Amino acid sequence: MTLIARIEQAFRITPPPVAPIVEAGYLRPDAQGDEGATEAFLGKTWKSLSADLLVYHRSAMYMFTPRAHHYYFPAFMSVALELRSEAEDIPDLIIYHLSLHHDSYWWERIRLFDRLQCDVIAEFVGVISDEIHGESGESIQALAALERARPGV
Repeated sequence: MTLIARIEQAFRITPPPVAPIVEAGYLRPDAQGDEGATEAFLGKTWKSLSADLLVYHRSAMYMFTPRAHHYYFPAFMSVALELRSEAEDIPDLIIYHLSLHHDSYWWERIRLFDRLQCDVIAEFVGVISDEIHGESGESIQALAALERARPGV
């Protein structure tokens, strides 16, 4: 079974999250706005999103509410694996976000992953990690986040 198939198995297709899917701080009049993320994602299943949409809206990973982050996370992992070098900085963003697990903003999102999801994300991190991630320690921190998030650990 491929890693993408394991991702699909771990993150079953369920109804997408309801609004709001972007943190309120991004929606204030004095803030940057959601850069079209709400329109692009709201009401859509993670499996239905195109690679082009995910690459274009990769900054949405920063803006999503915890529920939306959890729901759309497998779409970003899948596109990173499918596109590889054409996935822009999506693999870097995923590892970076996970590595920030001591920050309450990110921990609120990471802790929603169940044991099977943590396992498949850890496998994903191992596959996409490169020398830069290793030297910076981000891969180790990302894996530590997943170990911390595993229920029962």
